[in-house]
Amino acid sequence: MVQTSTGSLLLNEPLARYTSWRVGGPAERLYIPAGLEDLRGFLSSLDKQEPLVFIGLGSNLLVRDAGVRGTVVLMHAALTGLRMDDKQVFAEAGVTCAKLAKFAARQHLHGAEFMAGIPGTVGGALAMNAGCHGGETWDVVQQVLTLDRQGECMCVSVRSLKLLTVM
Repeated sequence: MVQTSTGSLLLNEPLARYTSWRVGGPAERLYIPAGLEDLRGFLSSLDKQEPLVFIGLGSNLLVRDAGVRGTVVLMHAALTGLRMDDKQVFAEAGVTCAKLAKFAARQHLHGAEFMAGIPGTVGGALAMNAGCHGGETWDVVQQVLTLDRQGECMCVSVRSLKLLTVM
């Protein structure tokens, strides 16, 4: 393990440890960020040609025995911030969907109950529009803070994201 300024970089790390099925080969490099600012710094330091993959809980993931070339970023261990502000829930990509559902229920908010049945993280749920029991992730999202490969953040409304996918 290589310790970076705050996160951890593991070399040839078996990904079986990070998936529900407990199968799969190694990641050439596995990065576990220590938060958003750390992840931003790490991403900006990567070569632009570096293959990059993000994983959450690994609950919807099968990794081939040969592993993954490049860098894998483990979100579940890192971006786990969850807070309430003015009747809106702010959840980072590594928060489990079940934890988000419980948090919303404790705040007496309705609409996110279906998230309790999704065995993944908020980031994965957004990427796949995960849903169950008649609810879908994008039905309860207003905006998303995105992070690009250069470590730049941008706040995007759901309406804007939907327009981008239609074009």
